[in-house]
Amino acid sequence: MKMNTRVLIFFFFIFILAGILPAQGSMPVASGSGFFLVESYPSGAQVIFDGRFIGVTPVTYPVMATSSPPYTITIAASGYYPHTTQYTATPQPGETIRIYADLEPSQSFGTLVISSVPTGALITVDGGKGQQAPWTYQDIRAGSHLVQAFLSGYEPYVTITDVPAGGTTTVEAVLKPLSDVGTMQVKSAPGGADVYVDGIYRGSTATTVGNLAAGSHFALLKLVGYQDWSGLVTVRPGQVTILDIPLQVQTEMNTGFIHIESMPSGASVYVDGVYQGVTQGGNPLDLTGIPPGEHVLTLRLENYQDYTTRVLVQAGKTASVRASLVPLQAPAGSGVVQISSEPSGANIFLDNLCIGITPLTIPSIPAGTHEIVIRLSGYQDYRNTFNLSPGQTAQIQVALNRDMPGIPFPPFAAVLALIGAGIIFPLRRWHKR
Repeated sequence: MKMNTRVLIFFFFIFILAGILPAQGSMPVASGSGFFLVESYPSGAQVIFDGRFIGVTPVTYPVMATSSPPYTITIAASGYYPHTTQYTATPQPGETIRIYADLEPSQSFGTLVISSVPTGALITVDGGKGQQAPWTYQDIRAGSHLVQAFLSGYEPYVTITDVPAGGTTTVEAVLKPLSDVGTMQVKSAPGGADVYVDGIYRGSTATTVGNLAAGSHFALLKLVGYQDWSGLVTVRPGQVTILDIPLQVQTEMNTGFIHIESMPSGASVYVDGVYQGVTQGGNPLDLTGIPPGEHVLTLRLENYQDYTTRVLVQAGKTASVRASLVPLQAPAGSGVVQISSEPSGANIFLDNLCIGITPLTIPSIPAGTHEIVIRLSGYQDYRNTFNLSPGQTAQIQVALNRDMPGIPFPPFAAVLALIGAGIIFPLRRWHKR
């Protein structure tokens, strides 16, 4: 009877651990899928598939054989009119259906007005500098634009809107509160791949992406010299979903790669006028699926001169660009701050103003003392002050601590020690008897 009691106590502690510590699962990725390969001219156009932003062309999106058509696919790029199509067939397992759009350029301008519910969300247009909603963009290029909104405690909002020539378009970003959230831990072999979740850059492997709504998410990994990997990943409430991907060497030689770094990082990257992403400190931006030929590459960063060069891309080869940005007559007494967090996707508050999500580079911060708060649902706030000198580039790298709500509980190591001393050792003694 004593042994039974001790065994029950032992399993009681195990169940407590299982309920409190975040569970980890292997990669729950949809299997038996067919695929849509979405391409465009120019490449790098944003794609929304059945209301979900999945990234930029070329991009491959998996669809289960049990899915129900029609599928609505919108392909759009800043400065071009959007292309929307409906496809009424589902690809068979292993089959790839190609969707192609030849986008029509726009030369006119209009106005874009963006508000959010709740108010105060951080909004970006075509991946540019974030603004606090509500915000009006005057004299913006007519045609399609990618609008995103972020607010701590809410799911990211994304849509593609069409600005008419000489007219005004209004977007109201209604944000959904995050209730059940989970975490995705992404690894790859080799490491260093750029990670996108639902079309948003989340860092490079190995990395942890927090604050994800429970349910299905589209994950995309890009690495120069390797085939893009994409898949649907199921994130479960309160659990850590582990994604460990062996990348395949690129064998098809129809397209090439561009490998981009900038000093300082945080510059928006455009190829032939189409937004592609943002350079990151310590990890170059990898552009894959670039058609062969000469392309115009432009990097833009606030308070720095635009950097423009021509890049010759050859099929199966990598063109590398390292851009040293030249400061404009910057405001006297300012510096640059580069902020990253683990997990990524955390809201950044600088002097009580939400300015973006991690990872982020902020140019032209006035010199002096500033307060920074990094906030992510399910994790303890990081709060600190830092002093910035004129001309300084400061790096803030934060490992967030998981928030353990409810009754305080001893650390995992302490519980193991408790089990070892109070449970396992007596069981061994009983066995010797």
